[in-house]
This record gives sequence, structure tokens and C-alpha cells, in this order.
Amino acid sequence: MNKDGQVKLDDIAKTFDASTVKEVQEGKRSEQDIYMEYMSLWDTQVKDGIITFDEFLAYYEDYSASVEEDDVFVAAMKESHRSTTSTQ
Repeated sequence: MNKDGQVKLDDIAKTFDASTVKEVQEGKRSEQDIYMEYMSLWDTQVKDGIITFDEFLAYYEDYSASVEEDDVFVAAMKESHRSTTSTQ
């Protein structure tokens, strides 16, 4: 997002939309609760606000393992992450 070659927690935070999570839509959890839980999953090795390639890969390996179909994974990513750039 800032084109410095690093993914930072701030970058992740700008794209995540907790309002799309089913538990929020059903009123079972707050957007803030989902957001805090989600953000805690990222900066796991060194708490420096920078997401290393290994941290990024580990998150998506774990997440994608829980989704059986590629199109479901893609749809979930598109729904929960606001795009800040054009994909055309």
C-alpha cells in the first residue's frame, strides 16, 4: 500500500472489514472484537509491526487449509478485504 516493500500491521488494518464476518452480522460479536482477534494473528514472530514473509505465509497456509474450494477462498478474501487499488 505504501510501496516500501514491507507489509505492516497498519496496511493489513486498512483493508480488513470486520462487518463482513458472519458473527458480526448476526450480532454475536462486535466488529472491534473481530478486528482485535484478526490483528493478533499477524505479527507473531517479532512484535515490530512488520509482517514478515514467513508470518504472511503461515497465516494464509492455516487459513487456506480450512477452506476446501479455491473459489470459496477467493470469495472470502475479496469479501473481508477492501481493495485499495484497481485490479484491472
